[in-house]
Amino acid sequence: MAIGEAQKLEAQEKHTRIRAFMARNGLGALVLGRQNNFAWATGGGVNWVNTATDLGAASLVYTASGKAYALTQNIEVLRFENEEGLKELGFEVVPHRWWEGNSAKQVVLEALLSGEGAKVGADFPLEGAENLAPLLARERWSLTSHEAQRFRELGRLACEALEIATAEVKPGMSEWEIAGRLAQECFSRSLLAPVTLVATDERIWQYRHPVPTSKKLEKYAMLVVCARSGGLIASCTRLVHFGALAPELAKRHAAVQRIDAVFNLATKPGAAISEVFKQGLAQYAREGFPDEWQLHHQGGAAGYEARDYVGTPDSSETALDWQAFAWNPSITGTKSEDTILVSNEKGMEILTQSPNSKWPSTNVEIEGLGDIRRPDILVL
Repeated sequence: MAIGEAQKLEAQEKHTRIRAFMARNGLGALVLGRQNNFAWATGGGVNWVNTATDLGAASLVYTASGKAYALTQNIEVLRFENEEGLKELGFEVVPHRWWEGNSAKQVVLEALLSGEGAKVGADFPLEGAENLAPLLARERWSLTSHEAQRFRELGRLACEALEIATAEVKPGMSEWEIAGRLAQECFSRSLLAPVTLVATDERIWQYRHPVPTSKKLEKYAMLVVCARSGGLIASCTRLVHFGALAPELAKRHAAVQRIDAVFNLATKPGAAISEVFKQGLAQYAREGFPDEWQLHHQGGAAGYEARDYVGTPDSSETALDWQAFAWNPSITGTKSEDTILVSNEKGMEILTQSPNSKWPSTNVEIEGLGDIRRPDILVL
């Protein structure tokens, strides 16, 4: 499978960032085994076989002398060479025999690192290495131009999958059936869905993280997806109601749209996340729901995790240029969520939207911040 020039350029830029990270931390070698860091370092590559674990089927090994290896079992070599194009991306694929287990991997790794320097870093617990996963995560936060384009495409596809699945639910469907419909729309677009939440009727009012159950839809459904492609994860929520909305529900959704607008519009490169959060809390109070924020996290930075970090009143982080965020304010009974990208060049972009969308929305204006369209509850 041919590797595109854009992916090659992205991988080269990541190599440069990784080398600089190694130099800053005095590393003789760095081992990346987590799925998200493999995808980040290779410009969207896939090293997962089992998605129920953070670790992938290959580890990238960078050395201070400038070498780069991909260490994997002999089972995986052909796929990593033929489909992931690791040789084209600058890696030498080094196999170890699957039946010899982790001991063989350790022997091969030690041989590769011989003479490279005493200090070894890794993004997972590894004998003889310092776990630098939290520090490495920060290297991912500011996206390259190619990553931004990949994220836009992911956001469009995630939005389409979610809105089509939500619009096609019918009373009588179980939450598991609804989740299956959403999964079908994701998989048909080459998306994984590591988070799929579905609630119907009273469960929307009871639970902020509603895993699907056998309960059947009567009138009201909420679908939430965190969709993954090339390691990046886009999050969004949509709601559908059969029959006219009760006045209280309509009031609550209009309020959460305005709160969501504040979070999104206040998020700009250089903005202190604590201040963004406090502006969101002030809007909760203005809407008459001052304590609702305590019932669920409000979202935060996004990228190669559904949330790289969650915003709080005491957050010490600052929004970066070309960083993604997914805010998800909720008021009991409703919620608003999309993924955005902020940059000095383009301002704030909503990633989880589609030019083909027919989903109803409201243009929300916030004094001093601007305006943004937020999704309505679809009424059928």
